[in-house]
Amino acid sequence: MPVRLARCLQLLRTMIELRLYLRTPAKRTLALRVALQALERQAKLQRGCLETHLFMESRDHRSLCYTEAWDTEENLGLMLCSEHFTRLAELMETATEPPVLDFRTITAIRGLEFAWLARRGQDDPRLGEEGDPALPVRANDQPLMEGHHPVNNLPD
Repeated sequence: MPVRLARCLQLLRTMIELRLYLRTPAKRTLALRVALQALERQAKLQRGCLETHLFMESRDHRSLCYTEAWDTEENLGLMLCSEHFTRLAELMETATEPPVLDFRTITAIRGLEFAWLARRGQDDPRLGEEGDPALPVRANDQPLMEGHHPVNNLPD
């Protein structure tokens, strides 16, 4: 197997996606988009962050989806204990409805409890292990970009 293909397969097995959905207050949508774009830039500078995206719901510009892809649980855990995640949590508190935050691997989805465990220093907050509350990824889960538009391509 070529080295590049082996590396890609390894990355698929370990990559974790942080996915946040939130609905913004009408008068704060632009400010929250700008704040999330600043977080995107910060995340890209951290070790292990592979990519970030900020999307806006096509029919409701107050609904935002923010994602970060991380190469390993270790690097994600470091980010969860950082000021970066504290700032993300503060932005979540401004949502008009309860935000949805989850962490996805190729085999499991976990919620905010994953961040809680990492911030409290649990030795091994792994995803998808026996006995944990991880949810299996369902075949009918929608692709990330369906119904969303990149925020950078939309007018204010």
